[in-house]
Amino acid sequence: MRQRTPGLTTDEASPASAHAYERGRAPRALRSRTPAFVARFACVLLLALTRTAFAAPGDLDVTGFNGSDPVPSNRGKVVEKIGRSQFEADHAMSVARQTDGKLLIAGDCRGVFVRKLCVARFNSNGSADTTFNPDATQGGTQPDLQPGELILEAAPNTGYGALLAVQPDGRIIVGGTCGNATTGYNDFCVARLLADATLDTSFNAAGSTPGVATVAPGNFYNTARAMLLQPDGKIVLVGSCGVTIVATAMCISRHNSDGTLDTTFNASGTRPGTRVETIGDGNSSYATGVARQSDGKLVVAGSCDDAGTSDFCLFRLTTVGALDSASFGSGGKVITPIASDEDAATGVAVQADGKIVVAGACSTHWAYSNAGVTKFCVARYLSTGALDTTGFNASAAPADRGKRLLAFASTYDGADALLVQSDGKLVLVGRCNADPAQGTGVFCLLRLSTDGSLDATFGSGGQATVAAVANQRDISVAALLQPDGDIVVAGNCFRGAPEQFCLARFKGGPVPVPACTLNIDANPVVDAATDGLLVTRYLLGLRGTALVTGATGVSPGRNAAQIETHLAGLLTGGALDADNDGQPRAITDGLLIVRALLGLSGTALTAGASNAQHPNVRNATQVLDWIRTTHGTDCLP
Repeated sequence: MRQRTPGLTTDEASPASAHAYERGRAPRALRSRTPAFVARFACVLLLALTRTAFAAPGDLDVTGFNGSDPVPSNRGKVVEKIGRSQFEADHAMSVARQTDGKLLIAGDCRGVFVRKLCVARFNSNGSADTTFNPDATQGGTQPDLQPGELILEAAPNTGYGALLAVQPDGRIIVGGTCGNATTGYNDFCVARLLADATLDTSFNAAGSTPGVATVAPGNFYNTARAMLLQPDGKIVLVGSCGVTIVATAMCISRHNSDGTLDTTFNASGTRPGTRVETIGDGNSSYATGVARQSDGKLVVAGSCDDAGTSDFCLFRLTTVGALDSASFGSGGKVITPIASDEDAATGVAVQADGKIVVAGACSTHWAYSNAGVTKFCVARYLSTGALDTTGFNASAAPADRGKRLLAFASTYDGADALLVQSDGKLVLVGRCNADPAQGTGVFCLLRLSTDGSLDATFGSGGQATVAAVANQRDISVAALLQPDGDIVVAGNCFRGAPEQFCLARFKGGPVPVPACTLNIDANPVVDAATDGLLVTRYLLGLRGTALVTGATGVSPGRNAAQIETHLAGLLTGGALDADNDGQPRAITDGLLIVRALLGLSGTALTAGASNAQHPNVRNATQVLDWIRTTHGTDCLP
């Protein structure tokens, strides 16, 4: 049920507009000044208005996102109430972006009978996308849903915390937690939707509910908290699992691209396809994030009880699901205390240089408590699992090097999401200026330079806030970076009803264009779905509009003619012959380039995509080395 309630009471003026001249009748003294003074004043006014027109990094995108809303304070953000109940809250959990720029937000909401996984989709300008579940109003179990909204009734029993990923072909993966009517506990669950929100019944087709798959890594309550879509299409879920009725552990499962459990993952374990890891010396550990390294290893991060406090905890797995005990931490695991009491990790990312970053909320009491001080916190590790004490916050006291605690103007702050820009800067998104007793807060962002210092080019001294998305009860839960550098934040917001899904978009950038000649459209990101597609179409002989239609990314730096000229130069120079057989072809070289841009390696890169009979054919390692040498080190993920 889409809410369009106007009348936010807070002023959304950006820092850039804070000094703009207040409109109204000029004072008598000003009216009597000379024309020269008036001219000078007009220049100052024009400068102020110009600063207002061009939003700076950290400002709300009030012109490009919901910019036509008649209520100025609504611009830059949207709210969405999917659940049928006007008395129960909707809880957002994740956000994702499609290659066409459309934005998905997901979580759980009240269906007709029980709580279910829910998804909404917006166009890139913040308007509802009515091509998503377009027949929502045509009856069924949810006749009062609106186009653009979906309650996933096919997921079994009660559903919680939907997680999102988008496949290159546009199909949408929705993960989460679903109730198990047989055991009385919860399972990990994952479903796949077609682009229009129809359930994809080819996913886990032999299961009890085609389109949906479930798995229980632990014996008791299993709660999924993060999801990753690998370049080969496999789906990874992480979260917490009940190893006893009172103890939880970090756990992970992996599904094949068809939805079946990948039993080659931890094949010798008790439950192949899953893994349960206990970290710390207490009875509570849980995973909240997962990231994939360029070599395919998985880094799982979360928090665990250790030595009487809660700390950041990580483990790393090989591509087959074994602990990377030889080269990461102690036996494949790392425990890091950040603050003096509870450290609640919320996100993990792997930088291009292989360093690992973990962010969250760290407290002198328990996180988000009404005692002590809770702050944004972040730690950076070398690929070995050791803290990066010489490269991150290196000028701090020895005990604080490799990690940072950061606060806004309150004692109740915390990061909920972590993003790594293409230039290596870190964006932490969370909430601040909050009252823990009332559950209030506002969306807050900060950006760090590569050395861990606050980036003064972002917001005010590296920090940015939005006074309120709804009504000072705004809790961020997830964020993403757009190719143009803008930052989309998803969360739960209150506006005259129980909490609703909400989205806000902030200006980011500037984003450097990657040094890669395979960046065919010359935009800020090298993307298989655009650049790879352009290469393949060109090798198929397509030219003109047939070459470029629907195949360029956001903010392209080349027009259609320039794209064609650039590709012609690559072809003439032999820079499209990926397999080295002397014949640049779409079905081999184009496919190899697309797969490489997706991050595939080994046989997943070359199988059926190279002229294996040619004496000079490149193997997978040589293809990737050729791309780096010929096209640039920024080409590959």
